[in-house]
Amino acid sequence: MIGKIKKLKNNNQEYMYPITVAEAVFTDPEKTLTAKLSELEAGIGSPVSYAIELDRWGIQNNGTDAETTTRGINDALVWAKSAGYNHVVLRGGTYLIQVDPNGTAIYMPSGMHFEMHHDCILQLAGNSFPNYRMIEMKGIRYAKVSGGKMIGDKAFHQYEMAVKFVRGGVNADGSLNDNPQFIRSQVIDRYANTGLLSTFRLWSINGITNTTYSFYQYKDTVSKESFVNFRDNGGFAPAVPSGRGWFDTIDKANKMIFTIDITSSPLTDAQIAGISAKVDNAYYTHESGLGIGILSSNYIEIADMEILDCTGDAILTGIGVYYDDPSQYTQEEMGQHIYIHGCDLHHCRRQGISLCGSNDVYVFNNTIHHIGYMEDSLTSDFRNGTAPMFGIDVESMVSEGNIPYKSIYLNRDGLETNYRIAICNNYIHHNAKGHFVNADGTLVTLQNNTFEGYNVGGISSYPNQWYIQYIHNTFIGCQLVVSGNNVVNGAIFNSANLNLSNVQGAFIENVQIKDGLFNGSSIYGYFGAPAAVDVASGTFTYSAAHGMGNGAQISFEQWYGKVPSGISVDKLYYTVNITSTGFQVSETKGGTPVVITDAGVTGFSIGRYNYGRCYISNVTVERDWKDNNSYDAGSGFHLLMTGGVLNNIMVKNSSLSVKPPAAYVGRPNVLESITLIESTANFESSSISNLKAMRIKTRAAGGDINLGASSVYSRVNVDSGLFQGVQVNLGAAYLSNGTFLNAIIYKAESPTLSTVAHSYMENSSISLRWLTYEKSVILVKNIFNQTAVDVSTAVQLIENIDLNTRLTDNRMSAPPTSGTWALGQIIYNTAPVPGGYAGWICTTGGYASTLAWAASKSYDKGNRINAMGHVYEAMTAGISGTASPAFPTASGASVTDNSITWKELGLLAVFKAFGPISS
Repeated sequence: MIGKIKKLKNNNQEYMYPITVAEAVFTDPEKTLTAKLSELEAGIGSPVSYAIELDRWGIQNNGTDAETTTRGINDALVWAKSAGYNHVVLRGGTYLIQVDPNGTAIYMPSGMHFEMHHDCILQLAGNSFPNYRMIEMKGIRYAKVSGGKMIGDKAFHQYEMAVKFVRGGVNADGSLNDNPQFIRSQVIDRYANTGLLSTFRLWSINGITNTTYSFYQYKDTVSKESFVNFRDNGGFAPAVPSGRGWFDTIDKANKMIFTIDITSSPLTDAQIAGISAKVDNAYYTHESGLGIGILSSNYIEIADMEILDCTGDAILTGIGVYYDDPSQYTQEEMGQHIYIHGCDLHHCRRQGISLCGSNDVYVFNNTIHHIGYMEDSLTSDFRNGTAPMFGIDVESMVSEGNIPYKSIYLNRDGLETNYRIAICNNYIHHNAKGHFVNADGTLVTLQNNTFEGYNVGGISSYPNQWYIQYIHNTFIGCQLVVSGNNVVNGAIFNSANLNLSNVQGAFIENVQIKDGLFNGSSIYGYFGAPAAVDVASGTFTYSAAHGMGNGAQISFEQWYGKVPSGISVDKLYYTVNITSTGFQVSETKGGTPVVITDAGVTGFSIGRYNYGRCYISNVTVERDWKDNNSYDAGSGFHLLMTGGVLNNIMVKNSSLSVKPPAAYVGRPNVLESITLIESTANFESSSISNLKAMRIKTRAAGGDINLGASSVYSRVNVDSGLFQGVQVNLGAAYLSNGTFLNAIIYKAESPTLSTVAHSYMENSSISLRWLTYEKSVILVKNIFNQTAVDVSTAVQLIENIDLNTRLTDNRMSAPPTSGTWALGQIIYNTAPVPGGYAGWICTTGGYASTLAWAASKSYDKGNRINAMGHVYEAMTAGISGTASPAFPTASGASVTDNSITWKELGLLAVFKAFGPISS
């Protein structure tokens, strides 16, 4: 699909280059990635290799001595770079590594390929850091990490600690005392739990009513000589969620004691001995323990690795700098050209991959699975999962910081973050909460991926992110949510669903759904008829919040009703003087409100000028078999739409529904080439061409195909339809050029107009005998072939032909006694005899009635009589008087007749015989 989306302006109000959908499609991701990787390899340079000498660097590959092993690997990398090597290899074995006080284990330099042998394992030692990076790639360029396995410390991680207390306190100089009105904690060693204690929280203790505690910090030992400082205003968690810190760096402040005044709630020695107080970190989720952290780096490749059991993400790309002055940020610091491929990422607590700001990112040929689960792939608890628990999360969160970021949606220039992301050929499956979410990525393409396994999050992108494309992906047992102006081109769903949510210009085509559901809504920007129009102020008010600000572009429509005088359906207007539920309109942005001179006629609608932008084509939704024929909203194709366009939709062994919101008065939905096989369907407020509904099984109870409803606003126009073996229920509908084979045409009692014209009916039945509203159904110029016509006189038959008798309709054996007839209308005699007449012609148009008024007679409501050349209808049941009332002749006038009220309907129809037949 190729086409201009929108012209955008920068901050100088200059038009930017109009991006097209085609330019955002990675049509050959493998070729594109190969070229990108070649560029990165050139930046690293021709390989000059060095195999790390374990003995030289004091490295153990038997899973022991984490401290010296970690130091040795880092020293080897630094030396290799200084010695001119750009390819460093770590041989097989298990390497126990640990993070330093900064939360990093291995620091990756620029200009280097660090390759781990296929049987090389980096095992992170258990720690308490809420944030860590097994390998950190920060502020570097042209670097690659490949091979081997990295195992996080999820199984051994410490999220909290228990602290014991004794009776006694601490003096202001840091020395200890035996004050019985206080309790103090054991000595807490910052070195032992560096991460957890970085911003510590002490939790409330049962039996203690005091709401504050004090903490005293020391260097190396607890004494007044090593005392650093104290605070007496600590607040217990969870009532106080924020954490407290240290007075100096770890080498200068590393021991701590808590004290609590228990004067108001004395404790026995036994109670004190039983205290095991919880201490944790303010960042209590510990969700940022990373396998590989790529921060403010450029031209980075991660390849052919297995990463598992991290407390956070297997891999994260993000921004690793912060400035108080926003102008200091550079585009390079956002990160760019990151390539992640051939990796197996699984069983991490938070995410498989988090893309948090870097641009031009390729995620290719990876397997990402069981995020948020324990190794049994079934258990998901706090130790094994923390939100969001997605396979891939694109979310920089720059909108919450001070980085001047670029936004197409907000029409704002700035630094690009999370632009141009390609996620291709990955198998992403069985993750706890979701497979993919894009919160703030732009120009994101997902192509040839397979997503499998149910979860609540599924696959989605926030509606305000532009140029998001899903191309030729497969979904198994999960859900794709399409929103905003997402593009879907090619998708296979097996026991999976496609859902529309907050659509603002989506294109969806070439979709196959097996045993699944296509559902959702596309109603963005439609407001409908206002609840009130204040002519004096020109204010339009709705019963609910409209969600617009001043300057929103809107338009008026009059598919029903009429817009107020002073308003034109051909003009674009801007909202001014808005309230939450109302607004005025101006022809210029911020201009003077338009003056209206009347409230218009109810039924006109208002909407954003571009509402209804949802385009769906070439969709098949099927099941192999359906045990019953009833309507099923849990499978098939079900949309709530306002002015959308559907083309070539096929539903088999399921149900279809295309409706607007209640009381819809906007542009009808446009549907073309709709095929229903052994399915039921509901259509409202739609213009349909080429509709086919076929069934060989027993018809659905209550009908198979509903065209329109009881409201005039629900009208459905159908041009060309095939209805075979189904019951068609008519509401507000006009159907022309239809074919009915072994079908039933039915309508429930309703005053809405239904018309069937220019159609062919074979072995079918028209079942309308209970209708009483005049002309509620009109059958005109149809062909009946072995079709039973069972209709009341309220049904108007015009120029229909019975193919078997080759006679038209309106055939009777005597002049009509009921119904409405037009001047010149002909009724043919069904039983012509010599000396009789060919039929009767209406010489006075009106109502047919042969029942005259009679005294003291019981009449039912709805009975009709004729008097004085007019026809009257009983509006109430009752008994007539003893003398005839003075029947009025004015149209619609009423008269009381004892307990009956008669209403004048119109003239009495008069018929004259024509066409004498000779004897």
